[in-house]
Amino acid sequence: MPLRVYEAILSLPASIARIQAAQRAIERVGGSVKLAPATSSGMVLVTLVLPDPHRPQDFFPDLPFYLV
Repeated sequence: MPLRVYEAILSLPASIARIQAAQRAIERVGGSVKLAPATSSGMVLVTLVLPDPHRPQDFFPDLPFYLV
């Protein structure tokens, strides 16, 4: 099953908390989540790896993930 890598740069603590809360669900479908440490301006790089046919919108329909 091919894997796709997505990234988003987020700053809202609520968005980061949602990603952390969904981590187990993402791992159950064969994906993974990586959160980089926050920058001095509070931005967090989120890397999301998902197997086909899953997409970021399946878990976070309102967050700006982009295919890398």
